[in-house]
Amino acid sequence: EKEKPKIAYPGSMISLGCDEHGEHGMIVGEIEKGKIKVEFVPLDKKEFKEIEIDITEINSKEELIEIINELKIKENEFIKIILTGKRNFEININLIYKLIYNKNIIKIKNFTKMNFDVEMLAKENTLKGIFVKNIMEKIKEEPEKKELFEKAIEIGLEVIENS
Repeated sequence: EKEKPKIAYPGSMISLGCDEHGEHGMIVGEIEKGKIKVEFVPLDKKEFKEIEIDITEINSKEELIEIINELKIKENEFIKIILTGKRNFEININLIYKLIYNKNIIKIKNFTKMNFDVEMLAKENTLKGIFVKNIMEKIKEEPEKKELFEKAIEIGLEVIENS
Protein backbone atom coordinates (compact mmCIF):
# COMPACT_ATOMS: atom_id res chain seq x y z
CA GLU A 1 0.00 0.00 0.00
CA LYS A 2 1.30 3.46 -0.96
CA GLU A 3 2.00 5.64 2.05
CA LYS A 4 0.34 9.08 2.16
CA PRO A 5 2.75 12.02 2.31
CA LYS A 6 3.42 13.38 5.79
CA ILE A 7 4.16 16.93 4.72
CA ALA A 8 2.09 19.48 2.83
CA TYR A 9 3.24 22.64 1.09
CA PRO A 10 0.43 25.10 0.31
CA GLY A 11 2.62 27.55 -1.63
CA SER A 12 2.14 31.24 -0.97
CA MET A 13 -0.95 32.11 1.06
CA ILE A 14 -1.87 34.92 -1.31
CA SER A 15 -1.41 35.15 -5.06
CA LEU A 16 1.74 37.08 -5.93
CA GLY A 17 1.38 37.25 -9.70
CA CYS A 18 0.31 35.78 -13.03
CA ASP A 19 2.59 32.77 -12.71
CA GLU A 20 0.79 31.59 -9.55
CA HIS A 21 -2.48 30.11 -10.81
CA GLY A 22 -5.28 28.63 -8.81
CA GLU A 23 -6.52 29.08 -5.27
CA HIS A 24 -4.23 30.28 -2.49
CA GLY A 25 -4.55 29.75 1.21
CA MET A 26 -3.28 27.63 4.07
CA ILE A 27 -3.37 24.02 5.11
CA VAL A 28 -4.82 23.25 8.53
CA GLY A 29 -4.12 19.86 9.97
CA GLU A 30 -4.68 17.58 12.92
CA ILE A 31 -2.27 14.89 13.94
CA GLU A 32 -3.51 12.09 16.14
CA LYS A 33 -1.92 8.79 16.89
CA GLY A 34 -1.66 7.10 13.49
CA LYS A 35 -3.92 9.64 11.75
CA ILE A 36 -3.26 12.82 9.83
CA LYS A 37 -6.15 15.00 8.71
CA VAL A 38 -5.43 18.04 6.52
CA GLU A 39 -7.76 20.60 5.04
CA PHE A 40 -7.09 23.42 2.58
CA VAL A 41 -8.50 26.79 3.70
CA PRO A 42 -8.64 29.44 0.93
CA LEU A 43 -7.49 32.90 2.07
CA ASP A 44 -7.11 34.89 -1.12
CA LYS A 45 -10.23 35.61 -3.12
CA LYS A 46 -8.34 36.77 -6.21
CA GLU A 47 -7.20 34.17 -8.69
CA PHE A 48 -4.72 34.47 -11.57
CA LYS A 49 -5.56 32.52 -14.72
CA GLU A 50 -4.08 32.08 -18.20
CA ILE A 51 -6.25 31.98 -21.29
CA GLU A 52 -4.70 30.87 -24.57
CA ILE A 53 -6.22 32.20 -27.78
CA ASP A 54 -5.19 30.61 -31.09
CA ILE A 55 -5.58 33.40 -33.64
CA THR A 56 -4.96 31.31 -36.78
CA GLU A 57 -8.62 31.61 -37.87
CA ILE A 58 -8.94 35.27 -36.82
CA ASN A 59 -8.59 37.73 -39.69
CA SER A 60 -8.40 41.17 -38.06
CA LYS A 61 -7.47 42.96 -34.86
CA GLU A 62 -11.11 44.03 -34.52
CA GLU A 63 -12.19 40.38 -34.52
CA LEU A 64 -9.51 39.53 -31.91
CA ILE A 65 -10.59 42.43 -29.68
CA GLU A 66 -14.23 41.30 -29.97
CA ILE A 67 -13.23 37.76 -28.87
CA ILE A 68 -11.25 39.15 -25.92
CA ASN A 69 -14.12 41.44 -24.91
CA GLU A 70 -16.56 38.49 -24.95
CA LEU A 71 -14.48 36.43 -22.49
CA LYS A 72 -16.42 35.57 -19.34
CA ILE A 73 -14.15 36.78 -16.52
CA LYS A 74 -15.22 36.78 -12.89
CA GLU A 75 -14.61 39.86 -10.76
CA ASN A 76 -11.97 38.10 -8.64
CA GLU A 77 -10.07 36.68 -11.66
CA PHE A 78 -7.00 38.34 -13.13
CA ILE A 79 -6.15 37.13 -16.59
CA LYS A 80 -2.99 36.67 -18.64
CA ILE A 81 -3.86 36.13 -22.31
CA ILE A 82 -1.44 34.16 -24.46
CA LEU A 83 -1.86 34.63 -28.21
CA THR A 84 -0.71 31.63 -30.27
CA GLY A 85 -1.02 30.37 -33.85
CA LYS A 86 -0.33 32.05 -37.17
CA ARG A 87 -1.46 35.63 -37.48
CA ASN A 88 -3.08 37.17 -40.55
CA PHE A 89 -2.72 40.76 -39.28
CA GLU A 90 -0.32 42.85 -37.23
CA ILE A 91 -0.62 42.68 -33.48
CA ASN A 92 0.02 45.81 -31.45
CA ILE A 93 -0.30 44.81 -27.78
CA ASN A 94 -0.53 48.44 -26.56
CA LEU A 95 -3.43 49.13 -28.93
CA ILE A 96 -5.21 45.94 -27.81
CA TYR A 97 -4.93 47.05 -24.16
CA LYS A 98 -6.60 50.37 -25.06
CA LEU A 99 -9.49 48.67 -26.88
CA ILE A 100 -10.42 45.96 -24.40
CA TYR A 101 -13.08 46.66 -21.78
CA ASN A 102 -12.12 44.32 -18.98
CA LYS A 103 -9.44 45.75 -16.72
CA ASN A 104 -8.94 42.30 -15.11
CA ILE A 105 -6.90 41.38 -18.18
CA ILE A 106 -3.53 42.34 -16.79
CA LYS A 107 -1.10 40.81 -19.27
CA ILE A 108 -1.09 39.86 -22.96
CA LYS A 109 1.74 37.81 -24.45
CA ASN A 110 2.16 37.42 -28.21
CA PHE A 111 3.63 34.04 -29.22
CA THR A 112 2.16 34.10 -32.74
CA LYS A 113 4.06 33.65 -35.98
CA MET A 114 3.41 35.34 -39.32
CA ASN A 115 1.21 33.36 -41.69
CA PHE A 116 3.24 33.08 -44.88
CA ASP A 117 4.61 30.39 -47.19
CA VAL A 118 8.39 30.89 -47.29
CA GLU A 119 8.81 28.40 -50.16
CA MET A 120 6.43 30.43 -52.35
CA LEU A 121 7.91 33.75 -51.27
CA ALA A 122 11.45 32.56 -52.11
CA LYS A 123 10.35 31.99 -55.73
CA GLU A 124 9.12 35.56 -56.15
CA ASN A 125 11.33 38.02 -57.99
CA THR A 126 10.58 40.77 -55.47
CA LEU A 127 12.46 42.33 -52.57
CA LYS A 128 10.59 39.98 -50.22
CA GLY A 129 11.40 36.97 -52.41
CA ILE A 130 15.11 37.76 -52.65
CA PHE A 131 15.31 38.42 -48.90
CA VAL A 132 13.56 35.13 -48.00
CA LYS A 133 15.65 33.15 -50.53
CA ASN A 134 18.90 34.51 -49.01
CA ILE A 135 17.84 33.66 -45.46
CA MET A 136 16.70 30.17 -46.52
CA GLU A 137 20.18 29.57 -47.96
CA LYS A 138 21.60 30.54 -44.56
CA ILE A 139 19.29 27.96 -42.92
CA LYS A 140 20.73 25.26 -45.24
CA GLU A 141 24.28 26.32 -44.31
CA GLU A 142 23.58 26.49 -40.55
CA PRO A 143 20.54 24.30 -39.75
CA GLU A 144 21.20 24.59 -36.00
CA LYS A 145 20.23 28.28 -36.27
CA LYS A 146 16.93 27.58 -38.11
CA GLU A 147 14.74 29.14 -35.40
CA LEU A 148 16.87 32.31 -35.31
CA PHE A 149 16.79 32.65 -39.12
CA GLU A 150 13.00 32.07 -39.19
CA LYS A 151 12.62 34.92 -36.69
CA ALA A 152 14.84 37.06 -38.96
CA ILE A 153 12.53 36.29 -41.91
CA GLU A 154 9.52 37.29 -39.83
CA ILE A 155 11.08 40.58 -38.66
CA GLY A 156 12.47 41.37 -42.11
CA LEU A 157 9.12 40.79 -43.82
CA GLU A 158 7.38 43.01 -41.27
CA VAL A 159 9.90 45.78 -41.95
CA ILE A 160 9.52 45.41 -45.74
CA GLU A 161 5.70 45.29 -45.41
CA ASN A 162 5.58 48.46 -43.29
CA SER A 163 8.08 50.47 -45.36
